[in-house]
Amino acid sequence: MKKIVTLLLILALTVTITACKPEEEPGTINIDKEVVPGTRTFEETGDELCVEDGKPLILEFSTTWCPHCKWIKETYQNVVNEYVADGKIVAYQWELDINDNMLTEEVEESLPAEHSAIYQKYNPTGSIPTFVFGCKYSRVGNGYEQEGNLEAEEQEFREILDELTA
Repeated sequence: MKKIVTLLLILALTVTITACKPEEEPGTINIDKEVVPGTRTFEETGDELCVEDGKPLILEFSTTWCPHCKWIKETYQNVVNEYVADGKIVAYQWELDINDNMLTEEVEESLPAEHSAIYQKYNPTGSIPTFVFGCKYSRVGNGYEQEGNLEAEEQEFREILDELTA
């Protein structure tokens, strides 16, 4: 019985770690910079721009327990909050395990159906973090976490947001 319990715990841990692990394939977009081989950049989706209140809709999907999500959280928040304050975008940061938008003071407790549909469309496997910028660009996982480079993350966020709001 102990062996079965041990195997189940190992399996559960493996599934948890794998679910949070970002994709290994690099994306196709390279906005005015040289990309380190193996780095995951945003991919162009070829889709129409999705908007809310006439502004590009920017979404990140994460959880409270994912270490990759925690690593990028503050950088994402700082960048999108700046663009929101300037009236350029509408942004959300959904923590899926509690259904709360971390960019607001209130506790939402439910993910809007249209945001859930976007998450499922751009990441049908349900990995986190997942970024969808205006439905024109998406990325599963952090692009520069392996190098510990939050400045590169911020630069890429800004480059895409500048393109979407030009």
